[in-house]
Amino acid sequence: MHPRIPAAAALASLLFGSTARGQTAPEAPPATVTAGFGQGVLIRSADRRFSLNIRGRIQGRFTLAERTADLQTEFQVRRMRVVLQGNALGETLTYNIQLAFSNLDTEPDLRLPLRDAYFTWSPLRDLNVRAGQMKVPFGRQRVISSSAQQFVDRSSAVAEFNLDRDVGVTLRSADLFGLGGRLSYALGVFGGDGRNRLSETSGLLWVARIQVAPLGDYDDLVEADVQRRSTPRLAIGAAVAYNQNTRRARSTFGDSFRQGFDTLHAAVDLQFKWRGVSLQAEGLYRRADVDFHELGTAGAPLREYSRSGFGYYVQAGWLFTQHMELSARWGEIYPSAGTDPALQRLRELGAGASWYFQRHDLKLQADWFYTAGESLGDGRNQLRVQAQLYF
Repeated sequence: MHPRIPAAAALASLLFGSTARGQTAPEAPPATVTAGFGQGVLIRSADRRFSLNIRGRIQGRFTLAERTADLQTEFQVRRMRVVLQGNALGETLTYNIQLAFSNLDTEPDLRLPLRDAYFTWSPLRDLNVRAGQMKVPFGRQRVISSSAQQFVDRSSAVAEFNLDRDVGVTLRSADLFGLGGRLSYALGVFGGDGRNRLSETSGLLWVARIQVAPLGDYDDLVEADVQRRSTPRLAIGAAVAYNQNTRRARSTFGDSFRQGFDTLHAAVDLQFKWRGVSLQAEGLYRRADVDFHELGTAGAPLREYSRSGFGYYVQAGWLFTQHMELSARWGEIYPSAGTDPALQRLRELGAGASWYFQRHDLKLQADWFYTAGESLGDGRNQLRVQAQLYF
């Protein structure tokens, strides 16, 4: 018979990994901890099967804008984000969590800080699986992080017609057929109601996107040519989506409706970079199945309007030194006939200047925009200054 092991010894064996013969197992190599500006704090196990990267981002903004006959001034923390990302159980399973804490980072009727919460499993080059809450892979400028924008913020056309974050599953590849990043795709199905929403109705959002980069892979999720590449790079993308029975005014975000709309979405985009010069353009289309629903009420009938229309923008930049860039943007919104009267014709003309002290991780940006409706002579001016620290 084997001698009885005392309870304390058995507990120590469980906690500290003693072997069956009473010998202590060799200690695993310690995890490494590294930190750097623009890289955050990285904790990684010695076998590289687990890592955690912690980063934070702050955007402080000042706005001076014409509002009717008065000038409005405003200081705000436009974005305050914390990002947790890394890998688990090996290098093929990665995760990304992003929390947001500024006022405009949450929706007015749902003040929840969760923006991203997804994992990506990449067992094959041509087929990766991503599941959770994420950006819908649709338009280029919306998918590009707000930390890597060429202007203080995205265009008005993207603000109106993009597909925002949602909860779902995508199949994707950033290097289909191993062509050096020249061909990529994403196919997804989402709940269709936007981030942090629990749907009480049936209907899903289906989306497909394809991108061709004929001159090879590059940093296409960054707007300015901060690398000032000596060889040109080009990316052309197209996407289509269909949202069934959505009850959000702008398909995946905006006001909530009582009745649902079926909406068709389409987008095309282009990006070019070479020697500090960058060009980016995008067109977005949205069409609902009906212009409005008539709701029966005790008083006057109430209409819930869809928001159908088309928008586009073109912007260009020139990084004429390693740290300084000038940029310009033109964009338009065209509402469809019969759509929501609140969706008006809009034209925007803007110019910007950026100082990239540490590329996009530490930068100061200023832009001026003139926005007008049907008459270009009846518009308003807006000036914004924004500083970003992404540590």
